[in-house]
Amino acid sequence: MQPAPIPSARRHLLDRPQRLAFLPTVWFWNDPERQRLVLPIVLSVTLPWTLVLFYLAMRWPISFALFVVVNTLAPYLGMGLIERHIRRELRRRQLAAAAARADDAGAATLGPPA
Repeated sequence: MQPAPIPSARRHLLDRPQRLAFLPTVWFWNDPERQRLVLPIVLSVTLPWTLVLFYLAMRWPISFALFVVVNTLAPYLGMGLIERHIRRELRRRQLAAAAARADDAGAATLGPPA
């Protein structure tokens, strides 16, 4: 008899810092819904970048391996920058909610105006 798997608590994006402040978090991007939402953004940024790099590779004698490596890393780094923006917005919203709760708690302790 095998033990039943224990469901883990749902992870939150702000539980741990982002690696090197720009690398994407793999478990966050493994969700198909997130991939579907970010795909147009990543493609709209990386496709023009690919064309520019291909032009530069044809214009100047750089190695094809460098071209492949840069074009492989561009979408990955793009997802990391998008995640960085998402994290910044989540932190901003948490701080705004905490400030609103503090204002509500302060107003509740004062009571109604006389």
